[in-house]
Amino acid sequence: MRSWYRIGIAGLGTLALLSGFLVPQRSSAQVGEAHRLMILNLQPTGEGSDRFGRDVARELRRLISQFPTHDAIEEREVRDVARQYDVDERRLDCVGGQQMARFVEAQVIFCGFTTENRPDETFTTTGVQFAAPGGTAFAIEDRTWGRRDARAAATFFSEQLAAFTEQQNRLTWCGQYYEAEDYANAEENCRIALQLDPENITARYVLSHLLADTDRLQEAYDEVLRVLELDGLHESALNFAGYLAAQLGDRTAASAHYEELLELDPHNAAVRMQVAYDLGEAGYPADAMEKIKAGLELAPENLDLLERFAAYAMAAARDAMEAAEPGAPLSLEAGEYYSEALDGYRRAYEIKGMEMEWSHLRNMLATLNQLEQLDEAIALAEEIKQTHGQEPQFWSDYANILNKSGDVNDALEKLDMLASLDADYENIKARRGAWLLEAGRAEEAGPYLEQALEAGERTPSQLVNTFFNHGYQQGLQTQNWDYLAEILAMARPYADMVDEVLSGRTDFFYGYALLRQAQILEEPGTLESAQLSLPKFQQVQRIFNQSNVAAFAETGENFKANLADWLGATEQFILRQERLIERGRQSR
Repeated sequence: MRSWYRIGIAGLGTLALLSGFLVPQRSSAQVGEAHRLMILNLQPTGEGSDRFGRDVARELRRLISQFPTHDAIEEREVRDVARQYDVDERRLDCVGGQQMARFVEAQVIFCGFTTENRPDETFTTTGVQFAAPGGTAFAIEDRTWGRRDARAAATFFSEQLAAFTEQQNRLTWCGQYYEAEDYANAEENCRIALQLDPENITARYVLSHLLADTDRLQEAYDEVLRVLELDGLHESALNFAGYLAAQLGDRTAASAHYEELLELDPHNAAVRMQVAYDLGEAGYPADAMEKIKAGLELAPENLDLLERFAAYAMAAARDAMEAAEPGAPLSLEAGEYYSEALDGYRRAYEIKGMEMEWSHLRNMLATLNQLEQLDEAIALAEEIKQTHGQEPQFWSDYANILNKSGDVNDALEKLDMLASLDADYENIKARRGAWLLEAGRAEEAGPYLEQALEAGERTPSQLVNTFFNHGYQQGLQTQNWDYLAEILAMARPYADMVDEVLSGRTDFFYGYALLRQAQILEEPGTLESAQLSLPKFQQVQRIFNQSNVAAFAETGENFKANLADWLGATEQFILRQERLIERGRQSR
């Protein structure tokens, strides 16, 4: 069910008037009894005569008696009650009438003033109104009458009340039918109400919601813009205009509406978050973060704002990282954003603790991880474990943090927990193998990486690159030729599964590792060292002559030159070892 209060109509003031003295004329939307109307004499100002005001009141009572919506209280009833309080009912003005209304159970009063102009023999009615005691008044414009025009004046006032009643009845039915989701009748009555009063904000605002609910978004937006033309400070209309503009794909207009609303109500956290959301969706998370930050200055303990602020700060940090060179360390800019995110999450955590949503707790862990604050991350993970131990993502994140801290064995145990909850969780085998490899436990890593390939967690090319990158960092750069050869040997079985250049790169550096091993073996220059190193030099020669190695060498002039040099050197080493072996045989 729709609610007038929900769409912001109750704050307009019109409903107070409706509930005060207007009754629909026997509609299916509402049936009610006529409202009691106390008609007071129009009071003279200055030294003017009171006769015209009395005559207007008398004639108006007669006319109102014909109304189905209102029941004029008899003059005698008002006089009797007034005398109980020592009040002359003939001298009651609007203020006194408001006080007397409750004693005669009047729901509406008619009152006002007359100013006599004796030379012209006219009376001007001023401040005339139909008013609900303690509520809104329907004011009637000032008007000048001849001294014998009391009946005409009363007729005019009754017609004004009738027209206004019809217009407000239509407005009431517009809202009631809308609330009942009877859109056809609601639209009919809303449009009639607007025909009777084109500047009626309530009717136009309800109509804008009705059009939106019936998938006529552009029409709805046009109507709410008309509301804003009539009342640029209408906060609900500004909010709805922002929503409709966003739905229509006009982010610029949506942001403008929301910004106007924030200027009117800077404490409105919901609107502030909507503005930030639009900025984030447009690709400006840092601006979204600043928008939320301004709100936190007004409401520092607002949990929604704190969590949104941290989330946008994280998004800004990720953007900063993506803008950096691949593999570059955490930049100062990204680090500052992560620090902002962590500050927001810490403040929210102080207030909410483990009642924070899992997504925010997970982001907090990720932020601590990025900032290398691993001890705090591990301590937080131990707390989260008590409440979110059934979340596979938790064990995945915890394992990552422990591995980064250097506690590989504990990290592997957390992967076991993850597998027990979700055996198909992404990259369990690949991560296990990669972490063991990084820890220098290549023999243990091999089977898991093979399983990762079989499970589809890694492609052959990814697996070959994993071995190569590790071997390059831990073997080539440290000149640990044995380890480089060991790691690249583990990649070679997948040569037939990858392209020629990739397999050639592996063999290129594998051959180089063997070449350096062979050089070390042959250094003594003895028969024994020659016999040990010759087979390895010959193996190197075969590898360097492979077509895939030649294909890789063609990818760079340095590689091509190195291959030629290494192949020439290998041939010389082979000749040297052969001569040493031949001399050794001859000397026996």
